[in-house]
Amino acid sequence: MRPAPFRAALVSVALAAATLAGATTAQAVPPPEHDCTFEGLPLNEILDIRERIIGPPPCREALAGERWVRVGPSWETATGPGDAVYPDGYVPDEEAPSEDFAAKFRGARYVVDRGTRQERTYVFGREVLRTGFVGPNGRPFSLPASPAFAPLSVGEHTVITFLRLSEEHCDGLDTDPEQNCLPEGEFAWTGDTPFEVFPRSG
Repeated sequence: MRPAPFRAALVSVALAAATLAGATTAQAVPPPEHDCTFEGLPLNEILDIRERIIGPPPCREALAGERWVRVGPSWETATGPGDAVYPDGYVPDEEAPSEDFAAKFRGARYVVDRGTRQERTYVFGREVLRTGFVGPNGRPFSLPASPAFAPLSVGEHTVITFLRLSEEHCDGLDTDPEQNCLPEGEFAWTGDTPFEVFPRSG
């Protein structure tokens, strides 16, 4: 399985960057406004999210008492059945690869502060999948965006995302099962993404 890059658009790149291993949390106190901006793109506005976004590296901070949403990474597919290629033996359920992914998507599991005493697990269904995005290369992509989580204590935290599919899915971009397909069942979609909660000033 390939990583989930947002190769289609800058917003895709911004969200996919959240999976980079070892990425460090920025040490700047976030502004009070909920405005996750990367490469000039207002992700809160694009995704219609009012809460604080935890996603790409510039958006890894929250303030005490804030609810927050884990966004991305995305999954890009071939534009349609006409240009899709697949590994030998794979047959999609839906003709369009993007529709095949959406049809097989069953939900996501988020683990906050994994391996600590305050570890919490949250499981959601298909409602977390956002679809209908198309990059400048014409390729569609989808991404998970969690419901809003309760505020966390001041300090450093992590969150890892797992996805669930009803069947194997391949993106139609190439024929390598390891890079272009996702397995049936649950699998890790990200590593433990670090972020930090800051006290409110004043």
